[in-house]
Amino acid sequence: MIGSTLKAAALGAAGLAALAIATPAATAAPTRQPGADRGPALSAAAQAYRTVYPQLSAAQARAAAAGQEARKSLYTALGETTFGGAWFDPPTGQLHILATTPAARDRATVLGHRLGLSVQVHPARYSFAALQRQADALRAGGDELSRAARGHVGIDVAGNRVLVAVPATRLGALGRAATAAATGAQRPGSVALVADPGRRTQLDAGCTSRTACDVTVRAGSVLWTGSPGSNVCSVGFTARDAGNQRYVYTAGHCSGGNGVTWGTGGIAIGPMWSSVQSGALDASIIKVTNSWFRYDAGGQIYNEYTANRSVPLTAVAPTVGFIWAGDAVCLAANFPAPNGPNYCGVVGTNSDPAVGGMVRVDGLDGCPGDSGGGWYWLTSAGNRYGYGLHSRSDVGCHGSQGGSHSWFSPLPTIKAGFTPNLTVETA
Repeated sequence: MIGSTLKAAALGAAGLAALAIATPAATAAPTRQPGADRGPALSAAAQAYRTVYPQLSAAQARAAAAGQEARKSLYTALGETTFGGAWFDPPTGQLHILATTPAARDRATVLGHRLGLSVQVHPARYSFAALQRQADALRAGGDELSRAARGHVGIDVAGNRVLVAVPATRLGALGRAATAAATGAQRPGSVALVADPGRRTQLDAGCTSRTACDVTVRAGSVLWTGSPGSNVCSVGFTARDAGNQRYVYTAGHCSGGNGVTWGTGGIAIGPMWSSVQSGALDASIIKVTNSWFRYDAGGQIYNEYTANRSVPLTAVAPTVGFIWAGDAVCLAANFPAPNGPNYCGVVGTNSDPAVGGMVRVDGLDGCPGDSGGGWYWLTSAGNRYGYGLHSRSDVGCHGSQGGSHSWFSPLPTIKAGFTPNLTVETA
């Protein structure tokens, strides 16, 4: 391996927000990346739409995939204090946006018209950021409602409210607690109770192999623990702190304890440093101590379509609100097929109360060993936005037991609640 000079990657909260697309011209702000994978990847996203929405024609599905970049350009037109959330409805081709002020709703309408988008705006009482704070407080709280929820708190974007999943037998008794949570001075927001559906899921850690290049650490490569060959999970993204120390993200449930050596290919990375598994958080960090990897520039994703099996990560979702239902997303992890593709799905909700408030992806059932892999959005220009770390999926593998859903921890939640001092590396 040739050690490369580290590029400055000090993307703080403001820097990340600046990467969110602001205008039609700015959609190409990250440099267009050449490569033969754009066509196949766009086809994969279109196929994901047709899997989830079989009524779509091939042309409709491809248009939905290609139009995601333009839809995202409306995100920063509103601002965090007025943006109430958004979702895309592929069958109708309509983008729905919530905003808390008439001026913000007017901006969304005008910009959507300029972009040629079908946009429907809705009034919202609460910003998405306020709902996110409310949900976080309930997941971490110690009151009766928080204890009953056990972290199963999500956000209903269309309803502009927080949803708390509790046992069906306790819905009535906990009603007053939900009212108090919604009106409390310390926790403004709208809170509603839903019956916990008791979804059967599996943590996608397993023992198999994926061909991994150990020239550098890439999202989607296999990780081993203890010694080479003891393969258990997948690489997520890499990150650095202000002191330039490098770390590797994977799922929190993959960790067998701090201090244990982890690696990829035939080379060690370093010791497990810290991990968390609670609510929407399922993440861990491996400290990079091996000089073989320590000085790499990072920001790489395993990709089967390119000769060197690597493509760049261009940017990172600045907030959970940037991740919308209806987004096409892809997973950099594939244990069952060591040299197979990065499969794609469609976001069903950015905060599923049935599974700890994680992002749910429809149309793709992850497999044992995929845990920790990086979820990303591939734009039509070939740029990739990091969305999160794979946590779990329906029981089975790629639908072997009828499953069609996966869940991931969003990177903005991981940064805010686990590693605020780390910045994901981009290329």
